Amino acid sequence: MATPPSTPAPRSTIADVANAAGVSVPTVSKVLNGRAHVSQETRDRVNTAVEELGYNKRKTQVNGARLLQLVVNNFDSPWVLEILKGAEAAAARQGYNVLCTKTEHVSSEEWRKLRRSSTNQLAGVMLLAPHRGSRLVTALRSLNIPAVALDPQGNEALAIPSVGPASFSGAMLAVEHLLKLGHRKIGMITGGGADSVHSPARYAAYAAALRSAGIELNPGFVRDGDFSIEAGLRLGGELLDLEQRPTAVFAGNDLQALGLMSAAAVRSIRVPDELSVVGFDDIAQAALTSPPLTTIRQPSEQMGGLAVGMLVDQIENAAAGPRSIELATELIQRGSTAPYPQPG
Repeated sequence: MATPPSTPAPRSTIADVANAAGVSVPTVSKVLNGRAHVSQETRDRVNTAVEELGYNKRKTQVNGARLLQLVVNNFDSPWVLEILKGAEAAAARQGYNVLCTKTEHVSSEEWRKLRRSSTNQLAGVMLLAPHRGSRLVTALRSLNIPAVALDPQGNEALAIPSVGPASFSGAMLAVEHLLKLGHRKIGMITGGGADSVHSPARYAAYAAALRSAGIELNPGFVRDGDFSIEAGLRLGGELLDLEQRPTAVFAGNDLQALGLMSAAAVRSIRVPDELSVVGFDDIAQAALTSPPLTTIRQPSEQMGGLAVGMLVDQIENAAAGPRSIELATELIQRGSTAPYPQPG
């Protein structure tokens, strides 16, 4: 007797995922779409349920478009890789693929070709850290392509929905941490230049924290960098070579902090005994330095996931959603900061 064909197991539904995770269906929807206002614990439970049930969100294709493009200035930054990781994970849950492209390789004509493609058509674009006067923001708006800016560096990028870290409050955490440790000679290496959104915010927080503590800002303790290790090495060296040097420095990002720590090592200045250092970003390398770097953590992977969610809202629901989202930051205290002066 022939064996009757087995009946395929029913596909899991979003309600099944909600039941398995112990949350509501709207909460599952928020997680799948990368939206804010969901705790990390809840996100983890939902994502675990999605994997265990093999749930795949079924979508109606929009003109066959299944491709999201992430446009970046370089592929070398560990921060970029963390954002890409979050974007790819969120896109996979939504049934999209992510194409990562360098800024110089994109143009209006290239976008037109991708929009006309019969397979894997371009659905939307994410711009990472677009700067002031970005031709790409203007081009995307003129071509009516759904777009989101991640960590925008120029005000023009705010013409499209954006997601980024809370730079001012994060920088306040960094400087207040140094003040609580007893430091009064606190330097700063900014980054991104005057056209950056984040550099002025972080500098303003630095100045405000000093002012609140009754400390006069010393312009000689401030250097303008470009968020690179080389800038931290060079400008950090300048600060450390001052006759009356800072006892602590807040770097505009982790790469500059790593460069500063190298400059200190070259000069046999011990971190944190003689110099405390705080970064911003919490890239993977921050925990691997000697000593490990105290820094401000911005949720880079979550940023990538939220950008995908905002983009999919535009593509599938014709809804722009929030115009701008700022993600909370937190102080990660490690071994590169200590009270001043050290006992003994």
